[in-house]
Amino acid sequence: DLNRLKKIAGDSQNIEFLGRVDDEAMALLYRKCQAFINPQEEDFGITVVEAMASGRPVIAFRKGGAMETVIEGETGIFFDKQDAESLSKAILSFDSAKFNPQKIRVHAEKFGVERFKNEIKKFIEEEYRKFKM
Repeated sequence: DLNRLKKIAGDSQNIEFLGRVDDEAMALLYRKCQAFINPQEEDFGITVVEAMASGRPVIAFRKGGAMETVIEGETGIFFDKQDAESLSKAILSFDSAKFNPQKIRVHAEKFGVERFKNEIKKFIEEEYRKFKM
C-alpha cells in the first residue's frame, strides 16, 4: 500500500515514510515526537501505550482501546470523527507543553507486562478457589 500512501501524501514536507524500523529506532522516534497520532479504532492499541511509555502524549480517535488507555487532558487528547477536519482541529489545538512526560509514563505502567502477569495469576487463583469449593 506504500505507493498509494505516497501518492496521497504528494509533496508534503511533513510526511516521511520510514518503512520497517527496529525496536531501538522506534523507541527513539517515540521519545522525539511531540505526540503520537492514533487515527484508527483498535481493540487495545499497543502503539498508544508504547508512546505513553516513552512519556509522549497521544492524539487519538475517540473509540476502541484508546478510550481505555488515554486520559483526556492528562495523557492525550481525542478527536471524534475520522476525517481531515476533526484530526486537523485536534492537532492545531494540541500543546505538548501541557503534558507531563513522567505522569504519562506512570500511567502507561498500568498496562505493563508485570501487572498483566499478576492480574492473570490472581484471576486464575480466584477462579480455581471457586471451582474447588
